[in-house]
Amino acid sequence: MLILNYGKIPCIQDYLKMIKKLYVLAILVLVGQQIQAQHWKWTVGLNSTNYQYKSSTGESIDYIKPLGGMHASFRYNKELIDTTDLISKFSKTAIFFGNHQKLAKIASLFRYELGVNLNQFNATGDIQNIILNYQTNFVGLHAAFGPEIKVYKGFSIGIQGNLGAQKLFSGVQTQISNSKNINYDLADNENFSPIHVMLGYNVEIHKVLTDKTSVFVSYQKSSTFHGWTAGKPSLNFAPTSLSIGLKISKF
Repeated sequence: MLILNYGKIPCIQDYLKMIKKLYVLAILVLVGQQIQAQHWKWTVGLNSTNYQYKSSTGESIDYIKPLGGMHASFRYNKELIDTTDLISKFSKTAIFFGNHQKLAKIASLFRYELGVNLNQFNATGDIQNIILNYQTNFVGLHAAFGPEIKVYKGFSIGIQGNLGAQKLFSGVQTQISNSKNINYDLADNENFSPIHVMLGYNVEIHKVLTDKTSVFVSYQKSSTFHGWTAGKPSLNFAPTSLSIGLKISKF
């Protein structure tokens, strides 16, 4: 069992403040990038998170199970090479890809993304008749790279490798025993409080609605990779996310 410090349950106002900060940041990014923007993506969905916990003796704990949580993101997405834009330029890059059109076509399939996100990595379990619930709110940064390929009548498939960082905004562990609830704040817990670097991938299926608007569904899988040290417990988060999104192209 995780050994924690006593605290209070994060209130709904804390969570609303986190959402407000995300959208304020999104607006600031939008204003700063509007001239060169290609695509903007909003997603909302659900996380199912595995807690991969090892005790101080190296024993893997399996009594903690995934519990649903929210996922939301705002992302800037741009082609690696915009062939339409290159036509109007006379730079060295334009001349190079003009002389290597097959390479330009392949490069134009690839896109990169930068964004911010909100995640709830929640879990539940029980040990010795004590029920444990973990409710957490993380805020993070996101970067991705990969191809998006048109397949059929406005449909396209995108596959990306992801790199991200997550920081706990608020979190609580609730222990339920003999009809009593004891709450522990996770803010100072060594397994939750650090910045968590995450690696993973996601697959998206897009459908064009208009020349500037499309919708998509996204499946994302990622994980932290904290190593285990003898005498110290370790915890890795391995969320699987399913979400729907809206993409606005070329303001």
